[in-house]
Amino acid sequence: MMPLRLAWWLVLAASPGVAAASPAASPGIVQDESATRAELLALRREIARHDELYFRRGAPEISDFEYDELKRRLRALEAAAPDAGGVGDDRTGAFPVARHGAPMLSLDKAHTDEELGAFHARIASRLGREDVVYRVEPKYDGIAVSLTYEHGRLLRVVTRGDGSEGDDLTANARVLLPALPARLSASAEGAATWPARVEVRGEVFMSLTEFARLNAEREAASEALHASPRNLAVGTLRTHDPADVAGRRLELVCFGWGVWERGAGEGPPETLASFAAWLAERGLPVAGGVQIAEGRAGMLAAVAAARAASAAGDFPTDGVVVKLERVADQHVLGVGPAGPRWAVARKFEPERASTRLLGITWQVGRTGVLTPVAELDPVALGGATVARATLHNADEIARRDLRVGDTVWVARAGEIIPAIVGVDKTRRAVASQPYDFPDTCPACAAALAREDGRAAWRCVNAACPAQAARRIAHWASPSALDLRGLGPALIDKLVAGGAVRGPADLYRDDAAVFADLGSGAARRLREEIAASRARAKADGARLLTGLGLPGVGRESARKLAESFGGLAELAQADEARLRAAGLGRATAQGVAEHLARAEVRAEFAALLAAGLGETWETSGAAGVFAGQTVVVTGRLARWTRAEVEARLAAAGARVASDVTAATTLVVAGEAAGSAREQARKRGVEIIDEAELVRRLEVR
Repeated sequence: MMPLRLAWWLVLAASPGVAAASPAASPGIVQDESATRAELLALRREIARHDELYFRRGAPEISDFEYDELKRRLRALEAAAPDAGGVGDDRTGAFPVARHGAPMLSLDKAHTDEELGAFHARIASRLGREDVVYRVEPKYDGIAVSLTYEHGRLLRVVTRGDGSEGDDLTANARVLLPALPARLSASAEGAATWPARVEVRGEVFMSLTEFARLNAEREAASEALHASPRNLAVGTLRTHDPADVAGRRLELVCFGWGVWERGAGEGPPETLASFAAWLAERGLPVAGGVQIAEGRAGMLAAVAAARAASAAGDFPTDGVVVKLERVADQHVLGVGPAGPRWAVARKFEPERASTRLLGITWQVGRTGVLTPVAELDPVALGGATVARATLHNADEIARRDLRVGDTVWVARAGEIIPAIVGVDKTRRAVASQPYDFPDTCPACAAALAREDGRAAWRCVNAACPAQAARRIAHWASPSALDLRGLGPALIDKLVAGGAVRGPADLYRDDAAVFADLGSGAARRLREEIAASRARAKADGARLLTGLGLPGVGRESARKLAESFGGLAELAQADEARLRAAGLGRATAQGVAEHLARAEVRAEFAALLAAGLGETWETSGAAGVFAGQTVVVTGRLARWTRAEVEARLAAAGARVASDVTAATTLVVAGEAAGSAREQARKRGVEIIDEAELVRRLEVR
């Protein structure tokens, strides 16, 4: 379980002095019956609370690892005093529900190789042989779904729910999952002999590349980062209006089935390998990095190899799934009350390190939202030195009771963002004081305000220099006007000197903007400003992206650019007009409220006065890569992954993380991964970085 798989791998009662989510004694300690009963009830209440946060709200407070420890303790207590268990339930009440044809159960978990060995011993004993054949595949961390196809046509997409029924998200899935075929492909021989009805089981997730791209955009604007790929995937798929999350990319992977009604069509496969081949042939994406292993030693070796290779994958994972490869063997083992007896999830402990919290600083975003950042005594983690970690918001500081000087545990949230996941209170200084939250903006000293029902505090001063600097940085970012010579240091200098307080000031050709620059630097900046003016005219979506309208990413900006002829027309748009342009309900409402603000109208007027946004084209939607689905693999020398994807999107491409039947082009950099080989097999065009630069016509 895990929300962001990112930010929170708490540290567990097993770590000295770390505050656990509920009291937990070692399983071997004998307790008074009443105390055991009290702990059992307390654990159930605590687990129920975490289930509510994880399954329904998509905002868990603890890590998968910590949650699993609570469940293990509960099982131990229930074994001594059994009376009722309980399973997770991800139904939200916000969507219609649909029943599964066969129960959609969870998996037993193994946290050590010893537990995995015990799993093998049970399997071998039941089958009467040691040479058991296993399938070891990555455990994707997203939202589990069941895809029902009848005679080859997609009928519904349903979440796991309580195992019997789940939320019907078919409408959202059709829009948000480009890898989801509305109709299954025919066989290689051309025969359209699908099962009469089949429930394909899979996982919807967000790739680490996509997660990093979205967070890079937020970081460039000094906005609070998304917590984890899983949380963002769940929230995206469960949106009430897919138009509100236009531009986010979700992925799908399939690996099992529930009901398989043959009818006059195909019968179920005899092995999981043949099932994976069937899925791929029918146009459904399958897991990569799968290993087939035999016996206990082979299975353990395959798990170890998968763990070593997990860091190279482009998907969130916290372990592997070990299954019996032969379907006949699965039938012998059968299914227990909670899940199949022929499969187990081997969970990996997150890597974490102990260090000291030196201080908490606050970043002011372009919308005024304050984001706390932990300043740490530098510590090695995951092959890098970590000196800062995300804290997300003030509520997290209060919930963890973080204090400057504390010894804390840090982990890479979602294997990307360093985050504090626990505090060792046994090492806290006696004189330690609770953290004193600021009540004024650190950049302009204006009062802070908090919106009802929101975790974020906001600086309400529209003239705040920190907000101005972040707005200009967003305007200059690659996905917007791409002013590469305008870095953070120069922006801060220009804002501090009063020469620039908003994007429009860059185009006034005021000598003050270039006063402190050398002649060469001033000339280059003038050239880049002129080039950005041309980009704003040639592609209105770039200009609108640069404005940072609430909830408007590249795709929504394209819709607005196609629907409005210029800034003056857009400034008059109400919610109904914005909905007609293709924005979702929540985004349209937020943009309409934003456009009505006096400071926004003043910014539009300043841009128009500077000759920007009077009219624009929509060439970004018909750029050099228009209509193409592009996969980038390997390292590029010129750009980061987020930058190259922004440039491809600006040129009209849809950027994907995996090579599928829809892929038309692969950009292969240094140390390109398996995507290049998959592209070769499919006959997809492959180009290198130099050719990409040429096609983009970048100097």
